[in-house]
Amino acid sequence: MKDEEILMALLAKDEVVFDSVIKQYSKLLWAVAYSILGKNYPSHDVQELVSDVFMRLWRSPEKYEPSRGSLKNYLALITRSSALNKLRRKAIFEYEEVCLEEELQTPVQHPEIWTAFLVSIQELKEPTKEICIQRFVYEQKPETISRLTGLSKSEVNNRLYKGKRKLRQLMAKQLMKGEF
Repeated sequence: MKDEEILMALLAKDEVVFDSVIKQYSKLLWAVAYSILGKNYPSHDVQELVSDVFMRLWRSPEKYEPSRGSLKNYLALITRSSALNKLRRKAIFEYEEVCLEEELQTPVQHPEIWTAFLVSIQELKEPTKEICIQRFVYEQKPETISRLTGLSKSEVNNRLYKGKRKLRQLMAKQLMKGEF
């Protein structure tokens, strides 16, 4: 089947064709993702990324343009891009986590930072609030928080990432007010 025919079938939501695309390209996409993520991620995260690429194709087949290249290359590029983004998010998350943890390590030396944190964390919505408390107050690892909350580890990491960004903003406002 030619790429144009596959596209037409996907636009018509033909599940049989979609299944054949998955069978044909799964190993390739897994290899592309694994070559970037390597041993930094467990195999189920690599598989989840590949599944997300296929779901992206299923939801928006119109984004694929056969005139610009083959379906194989299109899927490989999406996989590569997604894997690189995942790697970047992890690096940013780890850097910000270290920075925030260093700020919160010394409540006695910097009580205003600790107070701003405690006031700011109350403004977060659940479950992000609970996740941030578990991580930054009780120093729980994301894996442990995942088990406690019933959320996936990637969801916990995403909420930590977004929660830290929000906490930084809220803490900056609190510290600028100078009420402590």
